[in-house]
Amino acid sequence: MAKSPPRFWARGEFMIWWIKSSNFPPLVTSGDFSDSVPGGLGSQGTSVLFGNETRDFFDRKGGRFSAGWWLDDDHRWGVDASYFFINGRAISASFESPGSPVLANPFFNVHTGVPDASLVTFPGIMSGQIGVEAPSFLQGAEANFTAAILHREHLRIDGLVGFRYLNLREGLYIDETSVVDLAPQYVGLIPLNGNTIVVSDQFDTNNHFFGPQLGLRAEWQHKRWFLGGSAKVALGVTRQVVTIGGSTFIDTQPAFASPGGLFAVSSNSGRFSRSAFGVVPEAGVNLGFHLTDNIRLFAGYTFLYWNSVARPGDQVDTNVNLNFVPSSTTFGAAGGEDRPAFSFRPSAFFAHGVNMGLELRY
Repeated sequence: MAKSPPRFWARGEFMIWWIKSSNFPPLVTSGDFSDSVPGGLGSQGTSVLFGNETRDFFDRKGGRFSAGWWLDDDHRWGVDASYFFINGRAISASFESPGSPVLANPFFNVHTGVPDASLVTFPGIMSGQIGVEAPSFLQGAEANFTAAILHREHLRIDGLVGFRYLNLREGLYIDETSVVDLAPQYVGLIPLNGNTIVVSDQFDTNNHFFGPQLGLRAEWQHKRWFLGGSAKVALGVTRQVVTIGGSTFIDTQPAFASPGGLFAVSSNSGRFSRSAFGVVPEAGVNLGFHLTDNIRLFAGYTFLYWNSVARPGDQVDTNVNLNFVPSSTTFGAAGGEDRPAFSFRPSAFFAHGVNMGLELRY
């Protein structure tokens, strides 16, 4: 009696992927204290330390786990499901200065109509540091029903219809600490001598895609070698969520603590959400080898595209009304625009990379 072909299969893959770089506005600058606006964009001695041309070349490691069941011995009908994740890895940078060079956060002052800067360090007045961190995490899952379109000795092509889910979580955190230590010529002229000022801005984004998908899979075999490929596209809804918040703390007596930093203040803080039309195509290819009739090794490449997501760097408004900034001398004053302001600024996203794995069939 002939042995029935295996119906169940499962595979595990190790993945090394890269993602599309984020767009960050200029967030940290160094400058010359003799400039009229030290650290301000456009000042002669200013250079951008973080933002503007920031690029993400980090590889991110993860895994993919898949399983399926053929509904008949001829492998013409089947179901399968998979889950993948790409571990979070953060773009991060830290800058420290005893006062010179000047460290600052550049912004556009809506009152004066010219570029300005929030000083973190300045010679003879304060020393300090700025840290910026931008983590990300990507995961997804899908379930499909498959049907054979072409089934020959060395070549098979399957069609699939199913449902897909994706989740992209990212953040942007700006934390700065300034220690006021006035030189003798400034004592009595500038407040907060001996105090520490801590300012934080936080931008979090969370994108969820839900939608049906269609696709094709093909596999060609020659002896123990096989070459497989797939192409899928999902159409659905992307739920975009942005959360913004900031804080300022000064260790005066009594201590001063207030919601709001520099780019995340009362005018743009909160949780914002919306739904947008989503398109997610994916293509992949694998080259593999049959170790036995039930065990296969393979390696390949995958490219994934997502048409519209909210990313944290795009949500930063660098137009600032200092009346909303707790560390400003005009904090709480009336007048001027409600800036920074929030509005959704979506962008396209892609991720791609290599994979290697093992498949078992029973």
